[in-house]
Amino acid sequence: MAVHQVRYIVRPPSACPAELKSGSVPGASCEFDTAFVAACAMREITQTTGASSRPLALLFDELLAPGTNQLVWRGKGPGLGKEMRRAFSGLFGRFFARAYLERYYGFACFSPIDGNPTAISKRMRVARLPGRGSELPDWVCGGPKRLAIAEAKGTSQPGTGAGGGRPGPIKTAEGQIQGVVIEKLLGSGSKKRWTALSTKGWAVMSRWGAELPPRDAFLFALDPETRGEQPSNHDRDEMIQDVARSHVGHLLAGMGYGELASPLLVGQLSGASRPPEAASLDLDGEAETTYLGVPVGSLQART
Repeated sequence: MAVHQVRYIVRPPSACPAELKSGSVPGASCEFDTAFVAACAMREITQTTGASSRPLALLFDELLAPGTNQLVWRGKGPGLGKEMRRAFSGLFGRFFARAYLERYYGFACFSPIDGNPTAISKRMRVARLPGRGSELPDWVCGGPKRLAIAEAKGTSQPGTGAGGGRPGPIKTAEGQIQGVVIEKLLGSGSKKRWTALSTKGWAVMSRWGAELPPRDAFLFALDPETRGEQPSNHDRDEMIQDVARSHVGHLLAGMGYGELASPLLVGQLSGASRPPEAASLDLDGEAETTYLGVPVGSLQART
């Protein structure tokens, strides 16, 4: 990341912040640290992706072909050249796969898989099976009474139609999902060991639709099972809880709240104690309500 200088003009001059003044008048330039700008951009997207998801929705609307309700990109699709279209299709494929899993399967929590093993909590991890050298899948997903490993694929290539069997990207995604296991630390005392527990897998591929040449879009979803013992309802619910904590931790970290994120990303063993924090909210016309947690936003308050 780097700091860049930008020519600075402010009207009226009295509105200039003290940090940017040269003597008693505005300075000629201000500076932007791209790392800080990126953090601000992420917080803006995070804080504004409510029901309308306006920032990204407006971007998608600008890039999609008008006058149709089909998911067709303008021209050949975002990006000039094969490499840029491949990059956009991979990134957007991740967005659409996540939207698909949330909208149609009720997955509300996504914990990214990054490294072997990836610790979701102190009692749960994702590990690659011995002898498997494939890339890791994208997420562990949690929802009401459901848990899954998921991999997203996006492609702009025309030859991946679903008529002749499984497209190549889906075959790759299936191998990635079946190449890992979810493990939970089971047992007691010195006899605790990592045990593989089976769960659902989801491979989701979105193929671009484009104006030039005319091509319809399609989405391909596959649900392979993963290896391991069948989890008990108790173990499954604990793992879903761990995924939810990790999801919130990554969200807070992305918003710049590292102190709040740290205990959620480190995780807590069953039985470990952490003093609960409470937030009291007083709304006009309603009785004061106390919740476990702390408010998170542009301003923080703890009561």
